[in-house]
Amino acid sequence: MSDMATEVIYARVPKELKDAADEYARNRGATLTSAVVDLLDRGLSAVSDDQSVVELEKTVASLTADNARLDGELQGARMEVGALRNFTARASRKIGSCPGCTGEISGYDLLAAGRCPNCERGLSSLLVPDKTSANLDQRELLILVGALGALLGAAYLMSK
Repeated sequence: MSDMATEVIYARVPKELKDAADEYARNRGATLTSAVVDLLDRGLSAVSDDQSVVELEKTVASLTADNARLDGELQGARMEVGALRNFTARASRKIGSCPGCTGEISGYDLLAAGRCPNCERGLSSLLVPDKTSANLDQRELLILVGALGALLGAAYLMSK
């Protein structure tokens, strides 16, 4: 500020403010004039920066909301991955035997491929049998269908 031209401001201030300015100057080993210039400069900077602070607070609020949304999406994705792992484990287990070749069939063979991996025979008759089939473990099939339902439910919720 020493390079700049100076102007004079005459102002009456309360005694407490004058005493505080004197003490500020004394603590810094400065003149009252330089102390008042410093304090006035800081005060004006704070006022002009006030709008920046408001903008920063808005940005922080927006980022906090985005973070909460992303945390929710991450939690949903974790649930979906868990359901997918459960379904994958269930789909790979033996659930019965092929009515044609009596080879082992898995949940994947029955629900996804629809064919016996050994003889290529279609397995749709096992899904809706005419009578209770001795070739299919009904308990394992129900558990597999339940896992599929959980997977589809998680996928539906993630789409929302």
